[in-house]
Amino acid sequence: MTEKRFLCCIMTEGIMLLILGLCVLILPRLTELSYGVMLAGAFITYGVFKIINSIMNKTYGFGIIYGILMGMFLLTLGSLYLFVPKINLLWLIEFTGIYFILESIASTVFAYYLKNRYNYWGGKLFASIILFAVGLLIILGVPVMSFWMVTVLAGIAMVIKGFSKFTLSSVNLYNYNI
Repeated sequence: MTEKRFLCCIMTEGIMLLILGLCVLILPRLTELSYGVMLAGAFITYGVFKIINSIMNKTYGFGIIYGILMGMFLLTLGSLYLFVPKINLLWLIEFTGIYFILESIASTVFAYYLKNRYNYWGGKLFASIILFAVGLLIILGVPVMSFWMVTVLAGIAMVIKGFSKFTLSSVNLYNYNI
């Protein structure tokens, strides 16, 4: 895989995360869809994308195993939100917070990996700090936090992560003319 294809995959993931995050933030207010259905749809869509993207980009980043595991975690979490919402909502919300903390750790490592190769790796580091804060807020605030707040925080985290990936890829694609 070439550098250009790798950056295009990052750009595609960034655009998809921007769209999913905006859908999670905007659509429940405009339609009768519940916050749980929107978050489940976003997690399932991103989980499938993460599995496919990790198979395509197996020579970059953390490799194929991490991407498939996180994609399967997102698929499972989204499916539980969608099909078995009454299983135990507090556990599902805790797992959402755990996902954001794991993703922030992975984003930090990825930003460190990109530090010597690309410009604007600091935006990725900033996004990982925001993801960690969102995960911590969700985990620590579960007893007093309502589900719509968890969905809003997840949507904000998706938008910030998507924006950082889009900016990282677009700056480096057009700066270096790879």
